[in-house]
Amino acid sequence: MSRVAGLLLRAASGETCAAYAAVAAQGALVAAVARRASLGETLGVGVGACGPGTAAGLAPTAAACLLQLPRYFSSSSTASSTSSSSSSSSGRSDSSAGSASSPSGPSPTTATDAREELFVGGYTPITKKLWMERRRAAQQHSAAAAAAASEASATTTGAADKAVREASAGPPTLLPDGRRAPQDISVVYNFSTDKALLDMYRNPWGHMRVGRLLEDLDSLAGNVAFQHCYTGSGGLPLLVTAAVDEIALAHPLLLARDVVVRGQVVWTGRSTLDIRMQLFQAQHEPAPSLEALFSFVHLDPATRKAAPLVQLAPQTPEQQAVFAERQAVADARKAARQKPQGGAAEVQAVPQEAREWIRDARKLQELPALAAADGVLMPATRQHNTFICQPQQRNTHGRVFGGFLMRRAYELGFATTYMFGGSRPVFLKVDEITFSRPVDVGDLLRLTSTVVWAEGTAPPPPGSEPRKARVVVEVEARVTKPEAVESFVTNTFVFVFQLLVQPGGRPLRRVLPTCDEEALRSWRAGRELTA
Repeated sequence: MSRVAGLLLRAASGETCAAYAAVAAQGALVAAVARRASLGETLGVGVGACGPGTAAGLAPTAAACLLQLPRYFSSSSTASSTSSSSSSSSGRSDSSAGSASSPSGPSPTTATDAREELFVGGYTPITKKLWMERRRAAQQHSAAAAAAASEASATTTGAADKAVREASAGPPTLLPDGRRAPQDISVVYNFSTDKALLDMYRNPWGHMRVGRLLEDLDSLAGNVAFQHCYTGSGGLPLLVTAAVDEIALAHPLLLARDVVVRGQVVWTGRSTLDIRMQLFQAQHEPAPSLEALFSFVHLDPATRKAAPLVQLAPQTPEQQAVFAERQAVADARKAARQKPQGGAAEVQAVPQEAREWIRDARKLQELPALAAADGVLMPATRQHNTFICQPQQRNTHGRVFGGFLMRRAYELGFATTYMFGGSRPVFLKVDEITFSRPVDVGDLLRLTSTVVWAEGTAPPPPGSEPRKARVVVEVEARVTKPEAVESFVTNTFVFVFQLLVQPGGRPLRRVLPTCDEEALRSWRAGRELTA
């Protein structure tokens, strides 16, 4: 305890607690600090630099610094806050969301428990906190199940089920008809007050690192899906990301401003659910600066097959309108799947416009010195990235985190566009992401990015404004099994970027497909973008 006293005295004198993080990380000292911190607040709620705070018997500065120490070793401490609210249940407080302790308050072993639950890897603090929320729900469920099993030895099965429900986290939120009203979960990024958090999301040019944000969107969508499907009885829900319909940027994101991201279930089918994510910054409210739509599938934990889930009960006219819109999309997709497939001629059909592109590509291949200089062959735009998936990249189910794949694909797509256009791209939207097969730890994953469509743009005359041009990049993720001499596609990603063609600069070339398959990809991308 003498080392603890010394640390507290230095903190009380105004010195920063970060300088002593290495000392505080030792096991015995961590436990002692945790016990002192539990006098005032739950661990895991300290954010930003050390500031005013109170804890019994401690100077204000020392208390605030003490609450900061867990952020250096505990995944439950972040510079963010999460909250949930529902039209049918009360919300959860920030300290509850950020703490690894039980709802009744911290215990002397809080820090030790938090260390045991550390998520080792390059995850963002937001993702770590969201996963801790899910981990805590699983632990509470396990405790409830144990209590129910004990109760069942002396009571009826009905009483045991009641014990599970009563011991589960949070009040029951199901409506009398078994459905659930839409619930919000939000995450706050305190960029204006937390420099450490801001630096983690900063790219080399001082703007938002979109790839990191994609990781968090996937994590938050998973929490929203978990909260909707979790009933407190039975087993824990098993949910997987099926697709991302779109992630569209409506306004530029300012890194110096705080960010709030909200997620809500907007539609449910028998075993699938759609989640809308909205990102807000004060300068553009009430309109969202970014909007995303994730689709999840609820699986049976035993069979890993699609299983029924809790149905959504939209409450407001807006919620009902969005539900109807997503239902129409689901109906159209179902009809397309059930439509009889045509013959080979129909499958191979290529629009006449796209066939002209193939002819131009052939001229460039066979007569490069005489062909028009405004085009580039599609294969010439490709970039690759091959790596082994590591244990530090896994999700809460032990497989490779989908948000990690999204970030790596985005960053490769960004680099590909940069090399294609000769100027720094600006992110516009994620057009589509599909998750066809899971990626496991140890897999050899190869990402291949290709520019499939670009607005051929000549440079404007000197003295005029730069011209904006859009570029569509596809990234394909493929797992390779060298031992079996086979490979298969696991994910496809479609990104849209914007490039500025400067006055007197290089023209942005047309992308020319070299075969029917490439022509169809290019034609579909252009049609989607210009529709």
